[in-house]
Amino acid sequence: MKYFILTTILFSQLAFAELSIKLEQPQLLLQQISGVDLGITPKLHDSERQFQQLINDSLKAENYLSLLNQLNAKQKIETMSAAMAYLVGQLALQQQQPKIAAQYFEQAIKRQPNYGKAYHGLGLTQLQLKQSVAATMSFSKALQLGVRDPQLYSYLGYGYIQSKNFHSAVVAYQQAKLFNPNDQQLNQALLYAYTLAGQSEAALSLLEQMLVDHQDDKSLWLHRANALLNKQQYILAIASLEAAIRLGENNQDNLALAAQLQLQHGSVGRAQQLYSRIWRNHNNPTLVLEAVEYLMASNQLNSAKNLLKKMKLRPKSPAYLHSQLAYLSGRLAQLKGSMLQAAKAFERSIRFNAVNGQALLALAQVKRAQQHSHQAQMLLLRASALDQVKLAALTEHADLMMSLGRYAKALTLLQQAASYAPQEHSITENIKTLRRMISQGNS
Repeated sequence: MKYFILTTILFSQLAFAELSIKLEQPQLLLQQISGVDLGITPKLHDSERQFQQLINDSLKAENYLSLLNQLNAKQKIETMSAAMAYLVGQLALQQQQPKIAAQYFEQAIKRQPNYGKAYHGLGLTQLQLKQSVAATMSFSKALQLGVRDPQLYSYLGYGYIQSKNFHSAVVAYQQAKLFNPNDQQLNQALLYAYTLAGQSEAALSLLEQMLVDHQDDKSLWLHRANALLNKQQYILAIASLEAAIRLGENNQDNLALAAQLQLQHGSVGRAQQLYSRIWRNHNNPTLVLEAVEYLMASNQLNSAKNLLKKMKLRPKSPAYLHSQLAYLSGRLAQLKGSMLQAAKAFERSIRFNAVNGQALLALAQVKRAQQHSHQAQMLLLRASALDQVKLAALTEHADLMMSLGRYAKALTLLQQAASYAPQEHSITENIKTLRRMISQGNS
C-alpha cells in the first residue's frame, strides 16, 4: 500500500556564509608639528608675553614635551588666551594626549569663536578619541572660517568614513586630491571611499590609473576584485583576486572568497587548492566544510571526495571537527547509494558528538530506508530536542508516523512543528490535509 507522504522540511539548499573582500581602511596620518603651524595667532595676552622667548627656543630645539609641561605649570587653562590655548593644544596633540588637547582647543574657541585653526585642531583630537561625527562638524566649521589646509579635506574624508557617511567621504577626498593629485595614500583613501559608497565605475577608473605605476600592490587588485564583484563580473573578479594572492594576499576570508568564486564560476581544482591552504594555514575549518557541502549539493561528488581526503585531523583535534568530517563522509556515501557505509559514518559522527543534529537526522533517514522504523524514531526524538534540526526532525518524524498509519501521532508532531515555525505555510496545509484524512477515517 502506498501511503500519503507529507511534504517534509529537510535541509535548506546550502548557501555559503556571506563573505566579502577585506580591505584595509585609510590611516589617519597626522602631520609633524612645525613652528609655522604653531604660529601664535591671534595674539598672546600681555601677561603671556614673558613666555615668548621660551616658546621660540623650545620650538627651535624641538623640546615639545618640556614646553608643554612648563606652560601647563605656569598657567591655568581658564586664564589662557586663544593663542596660548591653541599652542598648548597643539603640543598636547603632538604628544599623543588628545583628551588634554581637546580641552585647550575648546578654550581657544571659547576665547575666540571664529578661530578656524582651533576647530581644525579640535577635529583632530576628536578623530583620535573616535568621536567621528563631532570631528566632521569641527572640520566643516574650520573650512567655513577660511582654513585652507589641503590636509583638512583628508581629515574630513577620514572622519566621514569612520562615521559611515561614505558619499560625503568621496567628496572630501576628491577635494583633497585637487591639491595633491599624485599622492598615493590619498588615492588609496579615495578608492576605499568609492568602494564603500558603491561607486564601482569610479573605483575602476581610478584603479586603471593607479595600476599603471603600482602593479605589484595587492591592495589595488583587491579593490579591483571588489568593484568587479559589485558589477557581477565574476570571471574578472576571480582574476583580480588571484593576482592579489600571487602577490602575497593571505587573509583567510579573501582566500575563501576566491575559492568560493572558483567553485561557482571558475575551476573546481583551483578551489580545492585554496581550501586545502585554508585548512592547513588558518584556524577556520568551517569555511572548508561548507565547501564540501556545496560540492555535494551541486552533485560534484568526486570533487567533494577529493577535498575530503585533504582534510586530515590530528587525534587531539576538537571532537566536533571529527564529528562533522564523519558526517560529511556519511553524506557522500549516502549520495553514492552506499547505505551501510553511510550508516557507519553517521554512527561514528554521533560517537564523537552526541548532539550533532545533522548526523542524527541523516542516520534516522538511513534507518527508515532500511525499514528499521523504531531505531529511526528514537533518533528523531533525540534530534527534535536540538534547535539546529528541530523543525526537520519533527516533520520527518510526522512523515514516519504517517507511513506507519499512526495519523493522530503524526498530527501531534505537525502541530508541534507549526508552533515552532508558524511562518511555514506548508506545515499548516499538511495539518489541514491530515485532519481531513482523520475525519474521513472516523466517519
